[in-house]
Amino acid sequence: MGDAASLFVILFGVPSLLLAAVFAAIALKAPRGGAVLCGLLLASVAPLLFGVDRVSYMKGAGPWLMAAVAIAAAGLVISLIGMVRGPRKPAPRRPGEP
Repeated sequence: MGDAASLFVILFGVPSLLLAAVFAAIALKAPRGGAVLCGLLLASVAPLLFGVDRVSYMKGAGPWLMAAVAIAAAGLVISLIGMVRGPRKPAPRRPGEP
């Protein structure tokens, strides 16, 4: 991997992968917010992925960006399932608890 490709991985590949993992985790607790974040990440990484192929950084940065796209897509699916399933009902309160 050349110097430019490794710099590209450090600047774009690793942060996009970390953001995808965080946004997918957010999708578990807050489905609407997670869907928005994962959708925005997909919208920003997908054009970048096509550009990586054109400038031949795919060997170095491709796996990082493909993993970010896969995790963001999984987070989007998780959040859509969470929105369809609906909110969880709170546990019933015991008498005498505040």
